[in-house]
Amino acid sequence: MHVVTHFIFRMALLLVSLTSSQYLYAQIRSDSVYEMALIEIESYRYKDFSAGSKFIRIDSAYLTNNPGSLADVLTNQSAVYIKSYGMSSLASISVRGGSASQTQTTMNGMIMNSPTTGQLDYSTVPSFIFNNMQLQYGSQVSLMGSGAIGGSIHLSNEHNFVKRKTFGASFQLGSYGSVLPVLSARIGDTTKQLYVAAYYKQADNNMAYYSNGEKRTLEHAAQFQKGIYLDYSFRLKNHTLKYWCWYQQMNRDLPGTTNVPFSDAVQYDRNWKQGIQWMYAWKRSVVQSKVGLQTDKMKYESDTSAIHSVINSSLIQAELEYRYKITSNINVLAGTQAIIQNAASDNFSQYKVYQNKLAFFISSNISVLSKKINIVPSIRKEWSTNWIPLTPSLGVDYQTLSFMKLHALASYNYRIPSLNDLYWNPGGNTSLKPEHGWGFEGGITFEKKFNRIGLYQDITGYTRTIADWILWTPNAGIWTPDNIQRVWSRGIELESALSCTAPAYSVRIKNTFAYTKSTNESDLASNDSRSGKQLIYVPLYKNSLTAAVQRKSTEAGVIYNYTSWSFTTSDNSDYLNPYHLFDAYVLIHIRLPKVKSQLTINARVNNIFNKTYQVVASRPMPMRNYQLTISYTFN
Repeated sequence: MHVVTHFIFRMALLLVSLTSSQYLYAQIRSDSVYEMALIEIESYRYKDFSAGSKFIRIDSAYLTNNPGSLADVLTNQSAVYIKSYGMSSLASISVRGGSASQTQTTMNGMIMNSPTTGQLDYSTVPSFIFNNMQLQYGSQVSLMGSGAIGGSIHLSNEHNFVKRKTFGASFQLGSYGSVLPVLSARIGDTTKQLYVAAYYKQADNNMAYYSNGEKRTLEHAAQFQKGIYLDYSFRLKNHTLKYWCWYQQMNRDLPGTTNVPFSDAVQYDRNWKQGIQWMYAWKRSVVQSKVGLQTDKMKYESDTSAIHSVINSSLIQAELEYRYKITSNINVLAGTQAIIQNAASDNFSQYKVYQNKLAFFISSNISVLSKKINIVPSIRKEWSTNWIPLTPSLGVDYQTLSFMKLHALASYNYRIPSLNDLYWNPGGNTSLKPEHGWGFEGGITFEKKFNRIGLYQDITGYTRTIADWILWTPNAGIWTPDNIQRVWSRGIELESALSCTAPAYSVRIKNTFAYTKSTNESDLASNDSRSGKQLIYVPLYKNSLTAAVQRKSTEAGVIYNYTSWSFTTSDNSDYLNPYHLFDAYVLIHIRLPKVKSQLTINARVNNIFNKTYQVVASRPMPMRNYQLTISYTFN
C-alpha cells in the first residue's frame, strides 16, 4: 500500500517538475470536431449519462464566501436531511428516506465513503476547497456502483485552461472560540493549471444550551482540524493528465449527552485521499482512466469506558472507460471498475479484513426528435464476495417546450454490506445479503425568463422499495446487523427559484422542499406496532429557503430552515419536536482595481431567534451564534 502511495506521489512530482520549466502548447486539430467538448478532465459519466435524474448545483460563490463543512452547505442549500449529533460530533445524511450508507459521495469521481462504515461524516469535509458541488437525487447504481441508492454528492475542482494568477486569503471568526484561516492559489495557462488550498480550524465549542429548563454549558467538545488540498492538471495535444490529493488531520473531544453530560471520549482522524486521471480524446473517441487511493486512520479513546480502539482502512479504486460518438445523436459508454478495500483493527473478527469488487458497465445517450428527447439505458454487473444482481436503469428527458422538460428514471438498486456490517466483533454478520430493490421517479421542470424576471420550478415524485434492508438490533445484549427490513420510501420534492434584476438592484429567492414517507413494510406480526411506521430520524417535511437582495456591491439575505417532527422509536411512540431556524447575513464586496484585488466581508447570525432544538435525541444544538468572514482575493 505504501509503495503505491509513494509511486503516485512521485509521479505527480515528476509531472510538476517536467511542466513547470516550459510551456508546451499544441493547437487542437480543426478536424477533431468532438474533442473540444470532451477534453475537459471533469467530464465524469454522471454528468453525461444521467438523463431522468434531478440535480442541484451549489453556486461556487456560496462555497467560497461561506467557509464551513459539507454538512452546513447541504443543510442550508437543499432539502436533504443532515442527522447532526451536535458540536464536534458526527453528521450523517439521509436522502429520500434512505440510510447514510445509501448515499455515495465522490471527490473528483473517486469514492469517499468509508470502507468500514459505508458512510461519510459530512461535518469533517471542508466544502470551501472545491469550486463545484452537485447533489444528484435518485439512484445512480448502474453507473456508480454499490450504495448510490438514495442519491449522490459530487465534489470536484474544475479547470478551464486559461491564463490566471489568483491568490486568496480568508479568515473566519465565530462564536465558541472558532477560528478558520484559509489560504489558496490558482495558477495556470493554456496547458497547465495548479490549485492549492490550506486551512486550519480550531474551536472550543463551549456553547450554552438548556436541559429541563436549566442552562448548561457544553463541555469536552473542542476540535482541531487542519488540511491541504492540491490539484494539478496538464494537457498536451489530445491528452489531459490530472493529479489531486487531500490530506487532513482532525482531533475531537466528543461531548456527552443532556442525560449524561460527562465524557472523556476523544477521536483522532487522519485522512489521505488522492488520485491520478488520464484522458485521451481523438475524433469521436474518448478514453479515460482513473486510479485513486484513500487511507484513513481513526483512533477512539475513553478511559471511563476502557476503550482504546484504532482502525486503519484503505481503498484503491481503478477505472477505465471508453466513449464513442456513433453519430451526432448517439453516444455510447463502456467501462470497468475495480475496488480493493481492507481494514485492520482488533475490533474485527480477524485483525485484517478485506472486500473487493469488480464491475463492468455500459450505457448510451440517444437523442431523438431533433434532440428533444434524450434516452439513457444503462446496465451494470458487479462481483464481490456477496451475490450481486444485474442492475439496469433507464432515464429519459423530454424537452416538450422551450421552457418545459419532463424527466423520468427507473432503476434497480443494491448496496453491499460494509466491513463493519460483516466483521465487527462482537456482532458482525458474514451471512448478510446486499440490500436491493426497484426505484422509480418522474417530474416536470419549468424554466422561463421574462425580461428581467427568471423563474424555475421542478416537481419530482418518486417511489422506491428496498428489500433485505440491513438494520442493527440488540440480540442478547449485543448489537447485530441482519436483513430484517423491507422499506418503502416515497415522496415529493419541489425546487423553486425566482430572480429579478433591475438596474440598481437584484432579488433572488430559492426554495427546496421535500415530503418523505419512508415506512417499515416488513412481514411482521399483526400486533407488531412497528408495521407501516415511519423510520426513525426521517422527518416527514423538510424545507430550506434563501432570499437575498443585492444592491451594487452589497448583498443582504435570510436563510430559513424548517424540519418537521422526526420519530426516535421504531413504533413512532416518541419523537423530536419540529423546529424553525432563521439565519441572516450581509455580504459586502469592495473592489480594489489599482491592486487588482477584492475584499469581501461576510457577517452572519445563525439561529437568530435563539431556538432550542435537537436533531438527535439528547444532543443539544447551537443557539444564537455569530460568524465574521473576511476574504481577500488578488488577481
